[in-house]
Amino acid sequence: MRKRIMVIDCSVNTLKKIKKLGLNVICIENKQKLHIKELLHAEDIYCEIDYKDISLLKKEVGCILNKFPVDAILSFSGDGQIAVVALQEEFQFNNYNQAEQIKLFKNKYNLRHLLNSNNFSYVNVKLINSKEALIEFANENGFPFILKPCIGTGSTNIKKISTLKEVYDLLDREDPTAQIAEDYLEGEEISVETFSYRGKHIVIGITDNYMGQNFVAYAHSAPTTLKGDLLNKIKQFVEAFLTLTGVVFGPCHIEIKITADGLKIIEAHSRPGGDHIVELHRLVSGIDSIQWTLDAIYTDNWQESYLVDKYPAAAIRLFSFQSNKKITKLNPNENIIASPCHIQGHIQAGDVRKAGYIIAKGKNVEEAVEHCNSAIQHLDSDYAEELCHHSL
Repeated sequence: MRKRIMVIDCSVNTLKKIKKLGLNVICIENKQKLHIKELLHAEDIYCEIDYKDISLLKKEVGCILNKFPVDAILSFSGDGQIAVVALQEEFQFNNYNQAEQIKLFKNKYNLRHLLNSNNFSYVNVKLINSKEALIEFANENGFPFILKPCIGTGSTNIKKISTLKEVYDLLDREDPTAQIAEDYLEGEEISVETFSYRGKHIVIGITDNYMGQNFVAYAHSAPTTLKGDLLNKIKQFVEAFLTLTGVVFGPCHIEIKITADGLKIIEAHSRPGGDHIVELHRLVSGIDSIQWTLDAIYTDNWQESYLVDKYPAAAIRLFSFQSNKKITKLNPNENIIASPCHIQGHIQAGDVRKAGYIIAKGKNVEEAVEHCNSAIQHLDSDYAEELCHHSL
């Protein structure tokens, strides 16, 4: 092997893991990342490319690969994976190729159609290619239902439609084409982190998600508080899903609703969960899915490995701003594991976005959640007055 890897949209944590393995790295970024450049060695390559411009991306990366071949091209971010698909297909990477898997999970209609065709996690769905198609779905399936982009990243632009009036109001405001309409699923939402190697699937952990407005989570905790036979059913359901969808290698993040009609897939991604969920499960299970991915590529006869230092439970609390404010101080607490609250840069008035997080440990989930809530209350009051608060 060449001991060189290309990563699209690399994070500091991922870069540190790569360097710990003694690998050279090529970082492809669509914006300047000084904190990444500072960690690179002389033999590494840093390149800023608008990787959403696929033609430009292929041209620039092709020139790099001619001089500096790599063993694999990866990304652990939603935006970066679109670039990975283009590059893996263009340069014919046979090993660790996730292109088909990424494309299937990115296209929400194709994924739902595959599942429905196999009578797995059946959900009524329709690809909306006209205004009439949306009205037709509403009349056939009733309310409420979900309207969301067919191809998208994260929980963006998802709408819950509850009445026919809302359908017509929406049609007056926007064109619904290139979206899908599907059943609205009632029930508790969880997510599952997995890792696959040569077609064998490992459930790393189940995350309890605390949902806010617009289907966006504001907190997570692990291990799950679900008990008994349901845990086994979830693991079997997830393993069956991964096999059905042809997953062979790498981490996956699978979002599930526990409904009165059984377990239902919401979405799936060929990457670890966002919102620092990787860190959450590393603390609780001793498994780092990003480290596992890198180790599996560069280790012969890869075997599962676990960190020694683990906690009974952990929770993460995200917070956001509504005006030009930033958090600069968090009172110390021995239960706080990570608290990057010194958010730099300006946030426009009226914006609501995740702007910081706190991870806390505990003897159980309830205690970890309480430590998060307590830490939120002790943010510097001069800056926290405009903070959007949620209580877990």
